[in-house]
Amino acid sequence: MTRSALPFLIAAGLLAATPVLAQNAPLGAAGRWTIDLKASNFNEALTGPAPLTAEVDVTKDDGKSLAWTLIEEDAEGLAAIQFADAPLDGTPTKAVVNTQIVMISVHRDGPHGVTAVTSNKTGRKQSMKVWLADPDTLKVEQDVDGQPGPPDQSLTFKRVK
Repeated sequence: MTRSALPFLIAAGLLAATPVLAQNAPLGAAGRWTIDLKASNFNEALTGPAPLTAEVDVTKDDGKSLAWTLIEEDAEGLAAIQFADAPLDGTPTKAVVNTQIVMISVHRDGPHGVTAVTSNKTGRKQSMKVWLADPDTLKVEQDVDGQPGPPDQSLTFKRVK
């Protein structure tokens, strides 16, 4: 996957809970989010050029699953698009990135975070840790290359008011 995997982040991305009561609580991520390019760090060697814009629309955040659409644009127009609706218990489910079907598993990491792992038919995997840093800031740490070490990309999204 290329930069278009960024969406899983997000997508996939988002929040968690440890106590039993919090496990079914919404993550607080519903709504529209736009990327803050200045606060984000891209690894263009792995993912290609950074997008000019990116927006995530989280349409379901009911504490049991998360659904989102991610759209990225570059100078030529649509750079990537992603659709997913994933349970937060780690059950693998299908998602669409551009025209490719991939598998995604999303696990809650606490009251406001998730880890999403995606894989495609070639077996390539990537992971993203997604969490709310505050009610209006969504952070994503993305591991694209599968190698130990710091995240390959760190992205920041701001809630659209």
